[in-house]
Amino acid sequence: MQGLTDEAVAWATAHGLQMMDAEHSTLCKAAPVTLLPTPLSRKAFEHAVHLAQPFNVLVDKVARDLDWVYKTLDGVLEHDEFTAQLVKICRAVEEKGDVQRIYLGINRSDYMLDQGKDLLQVELNTIASSFGCLSARVARMHRFLMDRYPEHETVQERCPDAQDATRTPPNRADTEIPRALAEAARIHLQSRGKEETTKGPPTVLFVVQEGERNSFDQRWLEYELWDAHKVACMRRSLSQIKEQASVNDANGRDLIVDGQLISVVYFRAGYTPNDYPSDVQWDARLLMETSNAIKCPSIAYQLVGTKKVQQELARPGQVERFMGEGPGAALRTGFAGLWSLDAKEQDESAKDAIKDAIANPGNYVVKPQREGGGNNIYGEDVKKALESMSSTELASYILMQRIFPEEVDAILVKAGEPHSAKALQELGVYGVYLSDGSKEHFNAYAGRLQPYETALTHNLEQQLKKFIVECSKTGMPLSAKDIKGMAYDLARLKDSNTKFKATSGWWKSFKARHPDLRIRRLEELDTVRHRALNYDIASEWFDLVQHKYAGGSRQVP
Repeated sequence: MQGLTDEAVAWATAHGLQMMDAEHSTLCKAAPVTLLPTPLSRKAFEHAVHLAQPFNVLVDKVARDLDWVYKTLDGVLEHDEFTAQLVKICRAVEEKGDVQRIYLGINRSDYMLDQGKDLLQVELNTIASSFGCLSARVARMHRFLMDRYPEHETVQERCPDAQDATRTPPNRADTEIPRALAEAARIHLQSRGKEETTKGPPTVLFVVQEGERNSFDQRWLEYELWDAHKVACMRRSLSQIKEQASVNDANGRDLIVDGQLISVVYFRAGYTPNDYPSDVQWDARLLMETSNAIKCPSIAYQLVGTKKVQQELARPGQVERFMGEGPGAALRTGFAGLWSLDAKEQDESAKDAIKDAIANPGNYVVKPQREGGGNNIYGEDVKKALESMSSTELASYILMQRIFPEEVDAILVKAGEPHSAKALQELGVYGVYLSDGSKEHFNAYAGRLQPYETALTHNLEQQLKKFIVECSKTGMPLSAKDIKGMAYDLARLKDSNTKFKATSGWWKSFKARHPDLRIRRLEELDTVRHRALNYDIASEWFDLVQHKYAGGSRQVP
């Protein structure tokens, strides 16, 4: 197996299937991948692809009914400052007069195969839907390995029908997504009526996070935009945009950055509160939203991607309100059970689901508006949340049916080493859409992402949170330094095959300060840390650790 792994790593390195190193910003390494494709039902895959276009239409229709969006989100704003700020900007754009009614969507609908049968949507991502280019390269790497080494023992065992190309459909996300961006840029220039007077090529502004590790995924979009479409790209953080951007009111609210007209603003940042540490970043967002550049996504599209909107659309009659009976029924085939936790909105179905969740908390998940699974509530904590949170707090959450995906055998390649593991059946489907509300310029399926999450590391962040909270309850709270150290050590575990060492600096000092900490808890954390090898450092949980709990507070809430 190691020989095939070496070939995979060589292919990945030569073809840019890479990520930046967590500790050394100038170094890169092969991205973690599955050595060979993991199985997924053809029926489920084709069903997800079929739903891509109607989901695109749904997002656009909902985004253009702002009264419905505002009403839907009203109950969450008191306890969700981030969503409240997004709504504030959306209202400001509306009041100023939305000068750009053409919206570009690059959406990704994420699914799990529940108990190997029903394909159910986990969430619909409307902003910063990433990994399109890297996932396309993973598919091509898999195809290369199966074609080049069909007689290899591992290929024979894992992919007995490797020579049947229909078993591994092509993934063109790295051409379809940039094609959508390029077409939006072209239409923007046409809509201005000044294409012939514009200096230089049409330009897409990539709004990026500082210290972005997934820059290769973004760079491949940039290079394809230029090579295939002669569309230029500019990468800026929100802070840089505040300093370098302006809007020309005298010229139809053109967005100018460093003297260059921007045709499309493509957000690969701006989806988490951590992207807005001050008013500087919010001011930059407002400036872009009130310009005539085509936004991907618009602020309205981003609001449609919130969990509360997802839950409200699952309510009887709501998706049909936008799509009609036929398309609405088709979309519902992908819905998991979703219920409001706002007491003012609960029907009998929601009340019954809440009662059942208290009795059987393992069958449900409580989700907030925030991006990232690290904010979800699982297991016995579901019961505690439903019984202890105030009604206003609960209004900012939704209750969701927990999906139980089947485990499949997989070979994970990490730091050049193969690891056999049980992986969960997941699928992300990209869709691209451009419309002004009356004219649909394009609507297409744009590729897939088959992420892996090992069964061993599933819900790792919930285990870590539980440990932190229990330390606080026993009178031995973790300091901000402790938590930051934990995150840092887990990050290092992700980037190497080195097992956790109890002599880690923060851990050693923590044990010294709390010698009476129960051994069972020490062993529990040690086990959790051992499982962190494939954990995604880019998750919201790590952002939370690094930004929120690094400010000196001695005790975690």
